[in-house]
Formats: sequence, structure tokens, C-alpha cells
Amino acid sequence: MSEPAAPPLAEASFQRRRLTGTVHLQHDRGSVWMAWFFGAIIVVIVASLFLGRLARSESVRGYVSAASGLTRLDAQAAGIVRDITVKQGDTVKRGQRLMQVQLREQTTGGVSTVGATLRSLQERRTSLAAEQARLSAYLDSTRGDRNETERNVTAVLRALDEQERTLKEGLAQQEDMVARVEAYLKQGYATRETLNGQRRAALDYARQIAELRARRAELRQSTSERLRAQRAGDTEKAAQLATTRNELSAIEAQITALGAQSRIDVVAPTDGQVAGLYVQPGDSVTADQVVAIIGDTTADPLIVLEVPARAIGLAKVGQEVVLKYDAFPFKTFGIAKGTITVISGTPLRNPMLAAADDGGSAGDPAAAAASRQSVYRVEVRPEARTMRAYGVDEPIRIGSTLSADIVVERRRLIDWMLDPIRAMRGRG
Repeated sequence: MSEPAAPPLAEASFQRRRLTGTVHLQHDRGSVWMAWFFGAIIVVIVASLFLGRLARSESVRGYVSAASGLTRLDAQAAGIVRDITVKQGDTVKRGQRLMQVQLREQTTGGVSTVGATLRSLQERRTSLAAEQARLSAYLDSTRGDRNETERNVTAVLRALDEQERTLKEGLAQQEDMVARVEAYLKQGYATRETLNGQRRAALDYARQIAELRARRAELRQSTSERLRAQRAGDTEKAAQLATTRNELSAIEAQITALGAQSRIDVVAPTDGQVAGLYVQPGDSVTADQVVAIIGDTTADPLIVLEVPARAIGLAKVGQEVVLKYDAFPFKTFGIAKGTITVISGTPLRNPMLAAADDGGSAGDPAAAAASRQSVYRVEVRPEARTMRAYGVDEPIRIGSTLSADIVVERRRLIDWMLDPIRAMRGRG
């Protein structure tokens, strides 16, 4: 066998150079860092899904009450709230009427006995009031006539007295003239006829004075009789007026008594502020039912929330809530915080009765759903009794309203994401 031919010199030299040379490898570090970045994101997302929590809150309405010094006002009897004269947060005085409760009346043949009697008394009161006004007007007019008559008679008597004084002066002068004529007659300077004429003139003066006195006496007598008749008529009318007033007072007393039988007033037992109103006009109340609460204005504030059933499930004593006072808009003055201290075990109102009373909400599904939920009383102690507004600590006033955010659900993010799948599996 022949030996292989030796490679050419050029090829041998190329192979030696290739075997002894350095090989350089290039790595894509950007891809590595991108892989690490997306891996970290995936780890964070998975950790967030399993460790992260989702909190859902419910906004409820409430008002500011007082932590102490509360006075409870109860309905004294069953009835219907007729009207309410105060609003929540108003300052009231002792004895001030807050509301009126119309009592349930007894009926006969479908007609209220108290109402029928009350209407009859009111009609009688109207007629008596008209009679009283007529008699009072008559007495006022006759009193004016009597005063006018007395003034006229006084003026006439004054004129007669003046006339009599004038006649007396004339009579005195005429008597002096008669005396002088008599002296002249004795001396032969006057005649008997002249003397007789002067005596007739004096007698005429005396006659006029006598007639004047007779007229004055007659005027006084007629005036006295007329005034006596007027006084007798006035006395009779005054007696009728007194009888009318007495009867009117008796009817007023009867109407007041019937009013007390048909309605009662709820008054403030002490000075304070209306911390709560639990009824509205037209609501039915039972005996000893709480209708209002009066609070001490100097007491610490206490937040009272009316929480529907959908938000009461996870509410716990000691839980923190966010408070947003209507008097201090949170977008301008920020929010406040408080802690739940009391959660009532029973609802404030029966949802079935509330749904029956709110029959007009049938066209509004949201309102109908809200009316079918029970409402619970929740008390919250605020962290501070003031709010910082424009650099000044303003007090939180009793009776002011607010909104509160209560956390009603806390869940893992993974559970929240898997809910649609679980719902579909449940329907399957």
C-alpha cells in the first residue's frame, strides 16, 4: 500500500495557526437583565395576590350626640306624631315644646266622639266670641255717647250760669234805678208812671232769672234720667258681657281638656341641645317609646351612626372608622378618625314595617332595597372634639351630621380574582 501524500506546506501552516489561536464568546447581558426583571415582577405579583388584602368600605350617615348628660324623652301614650317644632342640633330651653303626639281617638259609628264634641264647642266658641265683640262694641259706643252727653250738658249749664249772672247784674242795676226813681218821686222830679215802669223792668229781670233756673233744673233732671237709663242699659249689657265671657272661658277650658285628651306635648325637661330625633311627623309611636334625646352642650361628642345590615357584618368594637363632617368638608379640612365603642344587638326599626311605610319607593329599586334592610345603632368615639379650620380649632357641635366610612370586607387579592371562576363553577 502506498503512503498518503503529505499535505501541502500552506495547509499545514494554517492548521497550526487555528489550533493555537484564542476563541472569544459574546454574551447578551440585556436579555439576562430583562429576564431577571420580569421574573421579579412575576414574584411580586404572585406574592401580592397571596399576601395582599383588599378592603371594601361602606359609607353611612350619622350625627353628633353627647357622651354624657343625655335626657331621654318618651311618648306618654300611643299615638301619631302630629308635628315637630325643633330640628336636630337646636338649642332648647326647659319647658319648650318639641313635638306633639295625636292620641288615638275613640269612635262611635266611624265618627270620633272627641272630634265631634270638639267641633261643637268650637262652633259655640265662635258664636260667643262674636257676641262678646258685639256687646263690647255697644258698651264702648254708649260710653262715648254718655261722655258726649255729659260734656254737652256741662257746656249748656255753664252757658245758663253765665246768663243768670248777667241777668242778676241787670236786676241789681234795675233795683238801683227803682230806688233812685223813688227818691226823685219824693222830691217831685219823677212821676208815678216812671216809677211803675222801672219796677216792671225789675220784675221782668226777676222773671227771666226764675225761668232760667227752672230750665236749668229741668235740664239737669232730664239729663240725670237719661244718664240713669243709659247706665241701666250699660249695666244690663255689662252683665250679659260678663256672662258671655264666663261661658267662653268655660268652653275654652273644655276645649283645652278635650285637647289634652286628644293630644299631648313633648317638652324639654331641661336646657340643652337636641342630640337625637327618632321620629318624624306622621310616625306611629307607642307608650314609653323613645322619641328624642336632649344632650348637655358641654359634654364630649359621641358619633351615632345608623348602619344598614349590609355594613354591620364585619364591624367590630375597637375598629377604626373615617369621619367626614358635613360642617367641615373633608376636601378642604381633611378627615377625622374615631373608634367604634358600641354596636347595638337589635335593629332600630323593623325592616318589614319600614318597607310597608315606604310603599312609594316601589318604583325605585335602590330605595326599596334600602328600606328592606335593618338599621343598627353604632356609637363611635371621635379622636378629637374639635376640627382644625383655617388655623382655629372649631368645636364639633352636637346634632351636626356627618358621613362615616366603615370597612365591611377584607379579602386576599387572589380570592377576589378567583371569585368569577368560583361563581361559574357554582352555577355549573
